[in-house]
Amino acid sequence: MKRYRTREYPGLGAAWDRFARECGAELPKSASLAVAAPIEGDVLRFMNSDWRIDRRTVADELGLDRLVLLNDFGAVAHAVSVMTAEELQPIVGDGALPDEGVVSILGPGTGLGVSILSRKGGTVRVIETEAAHIGFAPLNTEEEDLADYIAARYSRASLERVVSGPGLVDIYNFLGGAGEWDANNAGDLWTIALDRSDPTAARALEILVRCFGSAAGDISLAHGAMGVVVTGGLANRMPDRLRGPAFEARFTAKGRYRERMQRVPVKLATYAEPGLLGAAVAFEREERH
Repeated sequence: MKRYRTREYPGLGAAWDRFARECGAELPKSASLAVAAPIEGDVLRFMNSDWRIDRRTVADELGLDRLVLLNDFGAVAHAVSVMTAEELQPIVGDGALPDEGVVSILGPGTGLGVSILSRKGGTVRVIETEAAHIGFAPLNTEEEDLADYIAARYSRASLERVVSGPGLVDIYNFLGGAGEWDANNAGDLWTIALDRSDPTAARALEILVRCFGSAAGDISLAHGAMGVVVTGGLANRMPDRLRGPAFEARFTAKGRYRERMQRVPVKLATYAEPGLLGAAVAFEREERH
């Protein structure tokens, strides 16, 4: 597997050309691409990158006869649909995901991905969403101040501005942390937050985790989901935090729906590259239809 950072290339074509050169073999004429953009309109616009993909010309640009384009977290939902129980470890509760009905899929990374997996009568349906861009809902005065801080910087405090890789940077800066931190070195900040070598970074992560718990519960309710799967590299770096009391307390704290939320299992998807798996699964499913 090869990785290429979007910020190092002007567009998909340039990254694809390098991939083709480094593969050392002729690429296939069919591909399935999962992209961090809403799949709508002729031009796909990445929310956390300057990349644009023109759906009318991209297949020719990449030298493809057949191309399946799907949202990155749509791909993750396809992957979850074929994961084994061993690849879905418990975070909250010990029940299994429902065989029928809706499961919410979400995970923080460069942004926050959210999708829906629906199973009914043996049929699997994936619904891609942009739920990450709903408004952030603070639940105490500290979070209200954080929302004001983020809104002052970005004009709006969306959920993704808090629950994401770069979100940790903004929370850290809000708390008055030392040093110059931005999205380009967010990974280093995550490291010192996770190992607790910087108390302010560790505190920022505590805030992010509890807000993540609140959001996961809200999204489950909004989707009517009786199961939630958390996925992604960042989530897999902090399973102990997600299994801690703060995440569960916020996940279940839904007033009259508390008893319902206590019956919703939350799983951590441990499969290393769910987006790649899901893109392949989606391609196969489209082939069958």
